[in-house]
Amino acid sequence: MRTIEQRAAEFDRVHAARELGDWRYYTSGGGESGEAVLLLPGGAGIGISWVDLALALHPAYRTTTVDYPPSATTPGELVDGVLDVLDAEGIDRVHVVGQSAGGMVAEVLAQRAPDRVASLVFTGTGLYGPEDVDRLAGKVAAIRNTPWEHTLDTARAALRTAWRQSPEADFWIARVDTAYRRAGRDGLANSYAVLLDIARHSGELRPARHCPTLVLAADDDPLITPTQRQRLLDLHPDHELRVFPDGGHSLLLTRTADYVAEVTRHLREAAPPA
Repeated sequence: MRTIEQRAAEFDRVHAARELGDWRYYTSGGGESGEAVLLLPGGAGIGISWVDLALALHPAYRTTTVDYPPSATTPGELVDGVLDVLDAEGIDRVHVVGQSAGGMVAEVLAQRAPDRVASLVFTGTGLYGPEDVDRLAGKVAAIRNTPWEHTLDTARAALRTAWRQSPEADFWIARVDTAYRRAGRDGLANSYAVLLDIARHSGELRPARHCPTLVLAADDDPLITPTQRQRLLDLHPDHELRVFPDGGHSLLLTRTADYVAEVTRHLREAAPPA
């Protein structure tokens, strides 16, 4: 198997990096199937986190992923930017895959622009709610008031715990650390402000227009509670749910083959390649 460094280099070769305002995004160009897939990363907001899925989907699907701008403070702002990217690329409808915080943004996108969403895949995610407001508000305040290097040390330790099952954890922790340093204190606080906004307003969401929906989860995910997951599932009564006995929060890192197989199966069934 190729090393993560080799796969990351292949990702960079396959995807054109483009900028739109304060957004940076990556697109693989036209797919043989004629279908487009949007990959929304987790809270770290780095498109390269999709390296293994993006490469597995190429060249059958046109893949686009993004780096979240550190200026965004609400999921609505992120959705606005995503729609601008899709418009810039001439993509009318897209299959959306969202991991962790990216899944929450995917839900807001599906609510805001249902006609743009061909199908949904939620992984390692749910929806924050009232029980999370105080914790997330405290996190935003702590980031703003804690010495920056201490905040980064704490973040690295949390990532090491979340990704303890991945042999490539060191590579990803270094990538996230670089992204956090680039975003700075305000950018990191803003990323939690997005989650806080979701927690405050998730009760306003209503079941989305039906589209094929796959949910992937692990029983031992330390970051998403059953309540948070169920809150999302309730918005998609016709969902397909696959729960793995282990794999933690980031199944693409820990159960890569299973993850890729489930997502590609879903895409084939949602829109069989021509």
